[in-house]
Amino acid sequence: MTGTRFHRIWKDMKTRCRNPNYRLFKDYGGRGIKVCREWLKFEGFRDDLLESYKKHCERFGELDTLIERIDNNRGYELDNVSWATRKEQNLNKRMFKLSRLKVQQIRKRHQYGNGRKLAKEYGVTPAVISEVVNKKRNYANY
Repeated sequence: MTGTRFHRIWKDMKTRCRNPNYRLFKDYGGRGIKVCREWLKFEGFRDDLLESYKKHCERFGELDTLIERIDNNRGYELDNVSWATRKEQNLNKRMFKLSRLKVQQIRKRHQYGNGRKLAKEYGVTPAVISEVVNKKRNYANY
């Protein structure tokens, strides 16, 4: 699969986390984000994610299928990644801000509902909801 987009996603993920010369290393490996042991070899990554990658590509297209960490403070591992579109990923940047009121609403409402439903309603990703609920995000407005 060398040369495929899926293989490049795997290579880029490893580079972000393991190469201190990479321009964005400080945002990944430099702050402790790691790739799980099983995915250091391509075959482990492929076995775990190729089918879900293909399904996401069918729905959104190959160029709009990106790997995303659900909790931005954890590494790349099976229970912490999903496929996302560019729009979804742009909402999941650490510099994304929510108002104090929205943060309070999300925390209150999360106990009664599904994180994916709240994410859609507030125009953010499930990862943002998770970080708000678990108080792992630094918001300027609260």
